[in-house]
Amino acid sequence: MGNINIKTILNESVMKIKKSPVGQYILDGLGDTENSYEVIEDLIPWIGQIVVAFNSLEASLDSILCETFSDRSDQKGLLVLHSMMYSTKVDLFKKFSDDFIRTFQWHIPEYKELISSLKECGVNRNKVIHANWGYTDKDGFTPVKYKVGNDGLEHELCQFSEESLIKIINKIYQTEESLGEFDEECSYRVSDWNSKTKNNENLRNRSE
Repeated sequence: MGNINIKTILNESVMKIKKSPVGQYILDGLGDTENSYEVIEDLIPWIGQIVVAFNSLEASLDSILCETFSDRSDQKGLLVLHSMMYSTKVDLFKKFSDDFIRTFQWHIPEYKELISSLKECGVNRNKVIHANWGYTDKDGFTPVKYKVGNDGLEHELCQFSEESLIKIINKIYQTEESLGEFDEECSYRVSDWNSKTKNNENLRNRSE
């Protein structure tokens, strides 16, 4: 799925967002939702692809975190991670990585963008997965969450499209690829540091 021909579709998001006051009942302010299924029918396959792509990303993140806990077994890491929300895992990954980068005094320009992308993937995934698709209106606006704004309780609605969902899928796969590249870069630098340290020790031993 990561190689399907969706990489070149859209450089800018087409997902529009609007707010609507929550009335006395949950459907108040949502417009005409009678034909919701017909409106979202073409989106359903892409919603499923987002589930698959995001689960793959989260599994990759789990694997990296587990290796941080122990490089001999994933069990210790899984005991910590199994009940953790994705956003908490990202925060934990950032704390470990910040400390690692600071300790070795590395400069990895792509790191900040990676953290931003990991967070963005989580936000977009939640919008899609927790969207109340059964209340999609005739214009394609779907309620994704409730918010308390200046005017009280509001619906937040997103106008999803095939293009916007494909963009989310692209972002998830690209982020998983970047996560793997970051992990490989760190592993290479650690290996290089260990090699240089060992060589320096050998030189000192010879000179004594």
